[in-house]
Amino acid sequence: MNRFSSRELFELRNTIPVDVLIQDHLMVPSKISDGYFRFLCPLCREFQTAVNPVTNLARCFRCEKNFNTIDLVMDILGYGFKDSVIFLKKIHKRPSKLKAMIEGIGQSPSGRR
Repeated sequence: MNRFSSRELFELRNTIPVDVLIQDHLMVPSKISDGYFRFLCPLCREFQTAVNPVTNLARCFRCEKNFNTIDLVMDILGYGFKDSVIFLKKIHKRPSKLKAMIEGIGQSPSGRR
């Protein structure tokens, strides 16, 4: 049985941007509407949604449900808690495109400065 520390779970809920998870990893239909990131709610299938980058939560205003990253994986992929955490741990370990770009600044194509 896998046990996850509260620190691990906190990191997975808070360091993987919920909008990136929704759009890039879970491939949920999404759009920008009125300046807000909207996604198709996995429960009611409506776009009456938004994400809060401060709390890293997604919300459906029709269902009145908040989703953290673990909840989203469970609801969208149908995984249990353990498998959802394992899925997110794999994402968390992958270098992000932004991180790779930042780390590459100032380096020549051959990798030398």
